Amino acid sequence: MKEYRKKITAKPRQTKVGQVSSNQVRSDQATPDQVRPSHLKSSQTKSSHLKSHVKIDDEEMEASNQDRAKIDDEEILLRPIVHVTLPGLEYRNLMRRLYRSYNFWVRCPKDRQRIFGDIGNTFHNISIVLDDIEDGTVLRRGIPAAHMVYGVALSVQATIYNAFLLFQSLLQHLKDNEDVVTDDFVKVGIEFFTGQGMEIYSRDVEQCPTFEDYGVVVYGKSASPLFWGIQLLQLFAKNAKIDFIFEIFDKMGHFLQIYDDYINLHNPKYATVRVFADDLDEGKFSYPIIHAVRSHPDDKRLLNMLKQRPLDIESKKVFVEIMEGFGSFEFTRNVLENLRKGILADVEKMKLEKNPYLEKILEDIFSRLETEIYFDGCD
Repeated sequence: MKEYRKKITAKPRQTKVGQVSSNQVRSDQATPDQVRPSHLKSSQTKSSHLKSHVKIDDEEMEASNQDRAKIDDEEILLRPIVHVTLPGLEYRNLMRRLYRSYNFWVRCPKDRQRIFGDIGNTFHNISIVLDDIEDGTVLRRGIPAAHMVYGVALSVQATIYNAFLLFQSLLQHLKDNEDVVTDDFVKVGIEFFTGQGMEIYSRDVEQCPTFEDYGVVVYGKSASPLFWGIQLLQLFAKNAKIDFIFEIFDKMGHFLQIYDDYINLHNPKYATVRVFADDLDEGKFSYPIIHAVRSHPDDKRLLNMLKQRPLDIESKKVFVEIMEGFGSFEFTRNVLENLRKGILADVEKMKLEKNPYLEKILEDIFSRLETEIYFDGCD
């Protein structure tokens, strides 16, 4: 995976809730201002800059009306993105938390940290909506996926629209680094869609990938956007860059994705937040499935069953029992345990000031491994 890390480091760059009507945005959701890039928020769309003693002529009034219409348009267009920011979703702030943990050491100004944290979360929310469409996901974190509420067309439109708003926000906040921002934004986009695309390709041509292929997917979908945010922080950091943190965050991204793959098939309680074993409905070659298929190349039962998707509950149970017999869950759990030990050892090797933010993140993540509690990671 080092060769993929080099691509991006070459330059600094629910509480369970019910379904939301397509005609209404819940009052407890994030507002469009919270989803929009910060420089495009209310300051652009309100006429508060006009002093009360200044007479507003017809031209100004028309401009004000157009601004109000723009707010309405953007509120509508961003609804699918707003939908995935419902409260009670424990993963939704992980990107911000990781940025804050890194910033504890490098000391980027807090206002910049917040801006880049918002940008990272926006990118993640865009990926969630798109990923759910491509996988045919029905439920995410116990609520209907965005496209199940707002439709595929508007949801795809929202991801594209918000991506352009995101890029505009970057240019606004990083005027002195436009070349770096543009270059890195393109790089992270290519790496993200490479990861997404290769996962879809393996699924649709029914070709089991290797673990190395799996690593490319995880890097593109998870690590690459995170590393990009760290590069942005480093542009304004007071302290020197900590290159070793990339290794740690890369392993964390793998841990989260592999754990999500594991719990999707191994824990029936997963069905309380998503459909039971919905990776099988997607035809996804998750980490334990890759092990099962590749460790028994002459046994075609699993591959044949994946072709019959979507599977009924009884077929899913048979699929899981076969994997259990192949030792795929035990293998995956051992991989997770080794990743956990490796991450903790790497943190210890850094010999830096004790970082309470990073320690809390690791505690939250690794506690799931002991109890097999669902943690919405990086998919």
